[in-house]
Amino acid sequence: MTTEVKLTALACFILTCGVGCGESSSATRAEADSGAVASPGAVTRVTPTRLLSVRGSAYGATLAATDDSGYLLTETAAYRFGQGETPARWLGDFGVSPASMPGQIVFWSEGAVRQVPVSGGEATRLAQALERPQRIVSSGDQVSWLSQAPDRRFSIHTLDGSSSRLVHVAEGYVGAIAMNDEHIYFAERAPDRSWRLGVVPRSGGAAHYTRPKRGRLPAQLVQAESLYYYDGPSSTVVRTSPDLANEEILARHVICSPMAVAESVYCAQPAGLLEIGSDGGVQRTIPLESGGTITAVAATITRLFWLTDIGGGQLAVDSIPLSGKETAR
Repeated sequence: MTTEVKLTALACFILTCGVGCGESSSATRAEADSGAVASPGAVTRVTPTRLLSVRGSAYGATLAATDDSGYLLTETAAYRFGQGETPARWLGDFGVSPASMPGQIVFWSEGAVRQVPVSGGEATRLAQALERPQRIVSSGDQVSWLSQAPDRRFSIHTLDGSSSRLVHVAEGYVGAIAMNDEHIYFAERAPDRSWRLGVVPRSGGAAHYTRPKRGRLPAQLVQAESLYYYDGPSSTVVRTSPDLANEEILARHVICSPMAVAESVYCAQPAGLLEIGSDGGVQRTIPLESGGTITAVAATITRLFWLTDIGGGQLAVDSIPLSGKETAR
């Protein structure tokens, strides 16, 4: 049976993490012209393990993974999936886009950023944050969040001790945010409809930008050893250096939304999942026959998780081991 733990006063406000990157400027874009063309790859028939199937919306939920567990975070509940364990559930008001940190779930509620242990227990208040965040992200034990003020301006904030601290005020619309160590990355659309990637240090300082681009704003930024995003109009997976100075097309002619990155890039597609290696080659396709629409993907070097809208007002979480590494651990 599902373990259920009641949580009190949960609140979800996000904090951020960045590192000094110098003054705002246009980065040099070194886009590779020879990005790998996605071929069918080895078709691998898999029988995933269904970890969870419950009523609820798969849209807006957060899927996260660590070396030991997977997590599904929704507005009203959090679920932990440990290997060989029955899924555990915590009920609470987790707000919009809660995030996971080592041993903790961070969320916003009732004007404050709060955290609660993943093992259950009482939520504790981290800092006051009056505005409800648009998105919460985390990296290690650092948290950041994206807010939109009543005047419609977007801003990025971080936790500074027991207080929240403003890190950056955007000039336009911010549609995606990611974090790695002391850097916060964001995708921003300007009033002239161009867009650019930006990075700002969590410790404070000016943002650093790529040169403006045209087209659709990326819906998701994924930070690993590099920054990744999917460019829908050109059907390409793009890899950008951490300082945003260099950019290359990793793979062409693919659908990759949403995506996750571990040792490989994992792309959700209408018929299943695609695994793309660090060289841009398609390592395998993973057809899924259960139907539905994948809305989130999370990966470690040992396991792949995905969240699916299976229809009828229900969501499901499935998982498979990767490359036999899980059994070898």
